[in-house]
Amino acid sequence: ACIFFPRQIQNTHTGLDLSVPEYQEIRGKMMSGHVEYHIVVVTRLAAFKSAKHKPEDVVQFMVSKKYSEIEELYQKLAARYPQASLPLLPRKVLFVGESDICERRAMFNDIMKFISKDEDLATSPELLEFLGTKSTSAIDFKGKNIPDVKEKEDEENEALDFFKEDKTPDLISQLSSVENTKKGEKKEEEEEEEEEDLDPLGIIRY
Repeated sequence: ACIFFPRQIQNTHTGLDLSVPEYQEIRGKMMSGHVEYHIVVVTRLAAFKSAKHKPEDVVQFMVSKKYSEIEELYQKLAARYPQASLPLLPRKVLFVGESDICERRAMFNDIMKFISKDEDLATSPELLEFLGTKSTSAIDFKGKNIPDVKEKEDEENEALDFFKEDKTPDLISQLSSVENTKKGEKKEEEEEEEEEDLDPLGIIRY
């Protein structure tokens, strides 16, 4: 779903302008939640237009993406186009505050503007898929609802978003609890063996 705007494309060589003007905090159940960054797409690329559009028509729409989704795109592009020298990705932090979110939006804006100016990146299949040419995640400015399926997926992922960056302590605690269990089992076995040594006839047990 796109909106037609009789406006000019700034990046005439790629036919794509990208910007991240704002973000939205999505509150979940209990204390969970996540942040979505609004990526505004202005383009005349055929991949984003329907059959009724003319080649010179410019369409505009918006997609909302989480940090993890933008990070995934960034890593794919960096791996496939190492010569591109993408701007730095915002750092990961365990607890995200308002200042972190504002900084992330500004850095994502720089990254998206950089991508839209590079001919290879702007027309890459990774970016086209990310912006919704193969999915229904694109929403227009009239507030078309995102499909319920996506909302359900987001709800399931909400609790993970703020804490997913650092899973190491959990793994360590899991490993240590497994070790303790093994030690406990071993100790019981040793005690049983000691009993048998002290009482070869089994008098104590019976």
